[in-house]
Amino acid sequence: MQVTFLGTGTSHGVPVIGCDCDVCRSPDPRNRRTRSSLYVQSADGNAALFDVGPEFRIQALSANLRRVDAVFLTHGHADHILGIDDLRRINELQGGAVPVWGSAESLAAVRRSFAYVFDPGPPGPTCPRIELFEFDSGRPIRVGGLSVTPLPCRHGSLDIHGFLVEADGGRVGYFPDCNGLPIATIERLRGIDLLILDGLRPEPHPTHFSLSESLAAMAVVGARRAYITHICHRLEHEATRRILPEGVGIPWDGLRIEVGRGLEAPSESG
Repeated sequence: MQVTFLGTGTSHGVPVIGCDCDVCRSPDPRNRRTRSSLYVQSADGNAALFDVGPEFRIQALSANLRRVDAVFLTHGHADHILGIDDLRRINELQGGAVPVWGSAESLAAVRRSFAYVFDPGPPGPTCPRIELFEFDSGRPIRVGGLSVTPLPCRHGSLDIHGFLVEADGGRVGYFPDCNGLPIATIERLRGIDLLILDGLRPEPHPTHFSLSESLAAMAVVGARRAYITHICHRLEHEATRRILPEGVGIPWDGLRIEVGRGLEAPSESG
């Protein structure tokens, strides 16, 4: 199973508009972060996209992405859904609609934000063709060789979801927006091959794990390998990498991780 970080940034992205901090002015391309999104492809070629933010077109071009068999939404905030219109090109490549899975709340946000898609009558050529499906928390969804299970987490006062993805003998957890994992979710993730978890900034935040809180949650889960994501401009890539414990990394947009059968541990490239 191949896991690609399409985007690793928080809702502002990095650089932040009008900011002259060292990270926002950094020449290191690893400090340039589009809004968080993940792309996972199994050995049989089936592919799932986790969140589809405003830079989806740019991310898809950078990753040479050509196939999306299903989209899974963590929640309905703008930085996680506003790239849906650019699924039009995926419709053309694949010759059909793209299934979009989410909670009732997430799908309601999609209907509000993209009301023109759901107007009566046949969709026009400038409308993405999507089919909305409400998932059941804890119940796996099959996408070819991928099994995707939505698992609950807390995002401030909101109950939203992350995902357990299983394929090719590997297990990946993706929780980009959260500041709390229920015990039941932790139990489903214990010993996972790869855990990707919100780690916004050094300081506490009311709706996101801080870096230290994220590391503490990773230790409880006991993943073989872990990465923070949804990173703001308060974390410089190389300086953060140097202080992370063994087995934990800071990703960059475009990083690819191989997980699953025949690998002693997840391995990175890109």
